[in-house]
Amino acid sequence: MKKILVACRGYYPDIAGGGEISTKLLTEQLSSLGYEVEVLAVSDADYKDQVNSIDVNRVKYSNLYWSMKNKEVSRVKKLIWHVVDSNNISFANKIGAILEKVKPEIFITSTIEDISSLAWKIAKEKGIRTIHILRSYTLLCVNANMYKEDNCGSQCGLCKSMTILKKSNSKYVDDVVGISRFVLDEHIRSGYFKNAQQHVIYNICLEDVLKERQYNGFNGKIINFGYLGRVHKTKGIDLIFAALSKLPDCITKNISLKIAGDGDKDYILHLSDEARKSKLNVEFLGNVPANDFLDCLDLLIVPSKWNEPFGRVIIESMARKVPVAAKEVGGIPELLSDNQGFLFDNEEQLTLLIRNYLESNLHFKFILNNFETKNIVNKWNDLLS
Repeated sequence: MKKILVACRGYYPDIAGGGEISTKLLTEQLSSLGYEVEVLAVSDADYKDQVNSIDVNRVKYSNLYWSMKNKEVSRVKKLIWHVVDSNNISFANKIGAILEKVKPEIFITSTIEDISSLAWKIAKEKGIRTIHILRSYTLLCVNANMYKEDNCGSQCGLCKSMTILKKSNSKYVDDVVGISRFVLDEHIRSGYFKNAQQHVIYNICLEDVLKERQYNGFNGKIINFGYLGRVHKTKGIDLIFAALSKLPDCITKNISLKIAGDGDKDYILHLSDEARKSKLNVEFLGNVPANDFLDCLDLLIVPSKWNEPFGRVIIESMARKVPVAAKEVGGIPELLSDNQGFLFDNEEQLTLLIRNYLESNLHFKFILNNFETKNIVNKWNDLLS
C-alpha cells in the first residue's frame, strides 16, 4: 500500500477543536486500510512518538507563536504571524527534510495553519502527490471565519493582501477536499486551487458514538431543548432566546433550555441577564460529556450566525437520535438535506419551527448513510487509489 504523510498544526494529545479530532480519526482509518501512514505535527518541541501505532513527527513551530496554543494575541502580532505563515521558509525547510526522510507517495495537509502553504510547493518539486483538506476559511481570512459583524460576501482588501501567497501556492495542490460543498465552493469562487481536482468528503464523526439511544418523543412535562458548543456571539444563542420569547407563556413554562460549553465570559453574562429578563428557564452547564448531554434532550438547536464549514455536532446529535433544528448557513443545509423543515433563517422561523415540532407537525428523519464511517473511508480510499 502507498505511504502517506499527513501534516497538521497539532496532533493528539494536542487538540484545539474539531480539526485535530478529524485528523486523528482519518489517519487511523487510513492505517486500518493498510496504508503506511505517518504524521507531521506542529508542536512546541522537536521529538518523535507514537499514537495508536502511528508514528508522529512533532516539529517545533517557526513563527512568533504556535497558533493552536496562543489564542489571545494583539492584532499587530496576529498580522505578522500571517505574513510569516504564508511563506514560512524556516518551517518549510523542516518539512522538506521530513519529506526526504519519510519519502511518502502522498502528502496530505489536513490543517494548514503553522504548516505554511509553501509546503505544497516543496512537495510538488519532489514529485509527491499533494492533497489539501479545507476545514475552515484560514486560507481566505485572517480570522479564519469570514465574519465581521455579519458573514463576509467576499474577501476584504486586508484579507486579500494577507493571503495572496497562500492563494498563489494553492496552484501546487493536486487534489482539494472540502468537508462540505459550501466551503469548497467558497475557495474555488475566490480563485484558489486552479489546478486541483475537486472533491467533497464529509468528516468522520461517528467513531465515539458508543450506543444508539432510541428517542420516543417527549416523556415528561418539561421539554428539554439544548445548545452544544462554544459560547460566542457568532454562535447565535441569543436567537434561541428571541424565538422562545415569542412563544406563549403556556408553552415556554414547560421548556428548559440547556447550554453546554464554555466560551466568551462576557457573552455568557449577557445571556444570563437576557434569560432573567425574558423569564426563560435556562441552565448554563459548562463543559459536559457530549453523549450524556445529548441523551437528555428533546431537540438540539444550532443557531450559528457565521457560515459553519460543516457542523459536527449535528451528525453527533442525529446519531444519538436527537432531532436537530439548525440555521440555514454555510455547510449546515447539506447535513440536513433530508430534514429541510428543521432549517430556519431567523427567530420568527425558529419560533414557528418549534411550535410545529411540539404539535407533532414536523417529524425528523434519522438518515445517516452519508455520514457512516465506512462510506466516508471508502471515498478516501477511492481518492488515494
